[in-house]
Amino acid sequence: MTDFTEFVMQKFNELSEKFAKKNGQYAVSTEPLANFSTGARLKYGKAGMSEMYETLKDYCRKHVAYVETHGIDGKTLQDSLEDVAVYAVIALYMRACYEDECKVSNETDV
Repeated sequence: MTDFTEFVMQKFNELSEKFAKKNGQYAVSTEPLANFSTGARLKYGKAGMSEMYETLKDYCRKHVAYVETHGIDGKTLQDSLEDVAVYAVIALYMRACYEDECKVSNETDV
């Protein structure tokens, strides 16, 4: 049986590598969230952090739907679960950016 902690730590390493590879493939500009801002503008007409966060959830839902409709033996379950994990980390980045924007906004309001 695989050691739980070792397995999880190895997955984090693999996800880091997967993110780096996909980020390189999807990079269309120097803006790190360019794909989310484009998707947000298409759906919402603007690309603030809240709209990009909603767009991220839209992108993630297709993977969640696959996980829901296929069993544990789904052919691409591994990829879908990995993509959900990567989206979760990107969402954490978006939240940190949003909090930074709120701090700046509050500081200028004073």
